[in-house]
Amino acid sequence: MRHTQRQWLQRLGRGLGWLVWFAALSVALRWIYLRLRRVILRPTPFVTPPLGPEQIDRCRRRIVLSDLHLGSGDRLDDFSDDEILTAFIDSYVQSQKPTELILAGDTIEFLQVRLPNVADDDYSQAAALARLDRVVAAHTAVFAALGRFVTDPGQQVTLLIGNHDFELHYPEVKTRFAAALGLPPEDPRLRFAVSYHGGGLFITHGNQFDPWNRFTYFDGISEPFEVVRGTQLVKEVINELEEDLLPFAPLIDNVKPSSSLFWYLMALPRLRVTASRRFLIRGVTGFLQVVAWPTPHQMPITGRGPGGLLSAPPLTALWQFVARFRRGRVARHREVARQVATVAGVVEPPAEVFDQVQLEAARQTERERRAFRDRFAREMQRMAQRPEHREDSLFICGHTHLAGVLDLGPAQTYINTGTWTEIIYDVATMRRQEQRFPFLEITYPDGPRPQGQLLVWHPSGEPPRPWREGYADAER
Repeated sequence: MRHTQRQWLQRLGRGLGWLVWFAALSVALRWIYLRLRRVILRPTPFVTPPLGPEQIDRCRRRIVLSDLHLGSGDRLDDFSDDEILTAFIDSYVQSQKPTELILAGDTIEFLQVRLPNVADDDYSQAAALARLDRVVAAHTAVFAALGRFVTDPGQQVTLLIGNHDFELHYPEVKTRFAAALGLPPEDPRLRFAVSYHGGGLFITHGNQFDPWNRFTYFDGISEPFEVVRGTQLVKEVINELEEDLLPFAPLIDNVKPSSSLFWYLMALPRLRVTASRRFLIRGVTGFLQVVAWPTPHQMPITGRGPGGLLSAPPLTALWQFVARFRRGRVARHREVARQVATVAGVVEPPAEVFDQVQLEAARQTERERRAFRDRFAREMQRMAQRPEHREDSLFICGHTHLAGVLDLGPAQTYINTGTWTEIIYDVATMRRQEQRFPFLEITYPDGPRPQGQLLVWHPSGEPPRPWREGYADAER
């Protein structure tokens, strides 16, 4: 038995050695490729400016939510609590006091809306409109509640743009969203922004603190359309995996940070089951292919070229060919991942190997998540020290899906509003969060200085309870 296990470990070691060699070669070739061919990202008129102090009504009551990820109502849609959100808006957000509801990014899940007549890598305004229409149709109760909320002229909705709803930069998409709330275009009761600064607050979605989801031009659409690494991972790997029938498959889109997907997959339970091993290998193979290949915004996705002399009319046909080739590459990579999973999934390593691999993968996932959370705290600390933010009290973002409160210094606090989608804190036990529906309430009881309280909404109709540190965070 020990001899067999030693032989298997030797084969595993050789396989991992080849894998490391292949990864190193891929990184080197990628580096050479990018140095030989640079793509120019050109700005377009489709921009969304930040909201500054002069545009913000001081001392207004504010409610902040983040990361709703409203999708198309299918298996890829991570939001399924329409009734709860509708009741929350109607019974709590709605108030006799002037209230601003701030949706702090990733409100719409454009990346996981698949339509039969729209290419998956079509990021045009027309494609975004088609995807938004599907989202509105799937979540009519939520949009109706938002419409009822803004019926009162004293109420206001502000949407901050995140990495999953970047298409909100398009003006026609903004107009279509307003229409879903029963508002005319550019009605002041509905505003869009990339950040929010005023009234003692600074709010942003937070993806710009994440290397996998940081845009070169976050203030607007560029040409070619900028597709960051996290978007590429969702489009080319995660969407495919989420359609698997395994019970944990629909939850992998909530893995944060994106770079920890590899370890998350290695730590999945029930890897002794062949179907689970095949799922793991498909995910790992796809993850490695995404990492090895240049990000899509470094490719001429639109077929019009990368800009500069390389976009001259005689070369248009070449860029159209490259765009078609890239679409074929994605399909080929998925097929490779499926074939590798089919073959390798049959092999069952010894139980001791399973235990060692899963234990180390769970530890690595926790380390990456902790580093991810700490990075956001450091970025907010730097933000708070800037001269323009010295008088601000609350620094707020989402994106990490991990709610939390952290003191930054005298009279300054960082608050992460978490998410309303279901997430997993412990992969090995599949333990989910208990404080499921976090939100931030901001009031001004003593004048111009804001007071923020992170709360948890309860579907039973009970008054919201204060969010408690250590109660939902599995890392503490």
